[in-house]
Amino acid sequence: MRTSLLPVFLFSVFLAACDSQSIEEGSTTTSCEKNSRCNYPNNDEIWLSNSDISPETPFTINLKVPSDAKNLSAKLEGVTMYMGFIPLQFKKSDQHWVADTMVGACSESVMTWKMTVTYINADDQPQTLFYYFDSLQSH
Repeated sequence: MRTSLLPVFLFSVFLAACDSQSIEEGSTTTSCEKNSRCNYPNNDEIWLSNSDISPETPFTINLKVPSDAKNLSAKLEGVTMYMGFIPLQFKKSDQHWVADTMVGACSESVMTWKMTVTYINADDQPQTLFYYFDSLQSH
């Protein structure tokens, strides 16, 4: 009898891992469409080099924040399925910042990712930006 419950338990754990998570209260995300250029109320911008993201394929994330921003850090986390986090290393490129990265594959056909960017502005106030995008499994 015990062994017959094991598959049900494992299936429920898998389903819980792939559930969407709620958006944080008070986040500075905007009502941008996933995978598109996003303009934030404080004139920050985030956009992808290519709107069609595939797992395990390199792509670039672009970020525009004030030139006097300090302590810039960023990471990617899976939303559809938790897969740990991927630290991002942004480098200054002309008028904006650029990070080359890639995301892992998920068992789902569409995987939603959340990028969290933090920095300190000129007034020494912490700023946090959230950006969401999807990666599509190619079949």
